[in-house]
Amino acid sequence: MQKKLTLVVIAALALAGIGAAVSFAVNPDLTMSASISPTKHGTKKKAKKTKLVVKLTTEGTAAEPNGSFAAKTTVVHLPKELQFNGKAFPTCSNAQVTSDDSKCPAKSKVGSGTATGNALNIDEHLKVTAYNGPGGNKLELLLVSQDGPLPIHQAIEGTLTSDSGKFGKKLTVIIPDSLVSPVQGVFATLRQFTTNINALVGKGKKAYVGVQSCPKNKTMAFQADYTYNDGSKKSVSTTAKCS
Repeated sequence: MQKKLTLVVIAALALAGIGAAVSFAVNPDLTMSASISPTKHGTKKKAKKTKLVVKLTTEGTAAEPNGSFAAKTTVVHLPKELQFNGKAFPTCSNAQVTSDDSKCPAKSKVGSGTATGNALNIDEHLKVTAYNGPGGNKLELLLVSQDGPLPIHQAIEGTLTSDSGKFGKKLTVIIPDSLVSPVQGVFATLRQFTTNINALVGKGKKAYVGVQSCPKNKTMAFQADYTYNDGSKKSVSTTAKCS
């Protein structure tokens, strides 16, 4: 009888633990938007150059306000209708971008943007500058604080790899620990991140981002997957028009 009671107690505690984990998993409100301009497509051999804009937003809840959690990894899935030609452009390393991006080759700069972080219940606005990274399959995103309590001047690196299904590539960004938790016990929630990859042409007249095709429904699929500091995960998706 005592053995049965012990097992019941253990089972009850296990279920309570599972319930607690689910209840306290990070679960913010996410939105995502994407667009290309111009929208007209070309072919695989001659993709039409375009400017790609992706905007990600995160908002905490009453139970988990901004500044109480942070994303450790973000994976942005990009449509198979887009073509990326980083190897046609000069590159700049993560270390160089972080230490002094003015020494990067001029044509290695491929975009810009803005971001907003929140720590200690205070928003911090950041300037984003994008550089083509080593190997032509990396994107170095330099974050520079414009105001706020924490001085930030650091490049985070995204790695572009093959994807599957309706996606052609995915950009995986691992956030450095110093940005996830700049002060012990304090998390930095990235509330907004907007990147504009400009319409540029490199060697062989290849566009950094080109549109090589367009589906019959004239929309391309995008998705972002987040992994948070507690290990929980959440995704958001959107579409962009093409022609």
